[in-house]
Amino acid sequence: MNFEDLQKKKLIENYQVTTEEIKSMLGAARSDIKTAQDILNTDICWAFNIAYNSILEAGIALMHTKGFRPTGEAKHVSVILFLRKALGKDYQSDLDRFNQMRRRRNKAVYGILRDITGYEAKDTIKFAARPAEDIIKFIDEG
Repeated sequence: MNFEDLQKKKLIENYQVTTEEIKSMLGAARSDIKTAQDILNTDICWAFNIAYNSILEAGIALMHTKGFRPTGEAKHVSVILFLRKALGKDYQSDLDRFNQMRRRRNKAVYGILRDITGYEAKDTIKFAARPAEDIIKFIDEG
């Protein structure tokens, strides 16, 4: 896999972490799904954001296993672009949805939008568990 184009655009840079740090990130990604489920009835918006974060953390862990980290102002976009290359065409629709989640999360976190519905949050939590686990399996197999 070649990530040279992302490096040239200064979207990612070389970065080394320990296996323990990667395991910790993967544990956090799994924990985020449970936390999102736990707070769903308390704060729908934050449950949505935490579910999004689970995929983001798993994606960054994958980047780290390949020796990279995101850089620049749009780090979340860099993670998505990296995942598109790393995971291939079978994951493009999931990554499209992850990118839509990113846009919604950005508006919710920065106070512009807090109209995430209970259905949307529940569906997002259910969705987020699968790509996060798929990325974790990809790391374990790789």
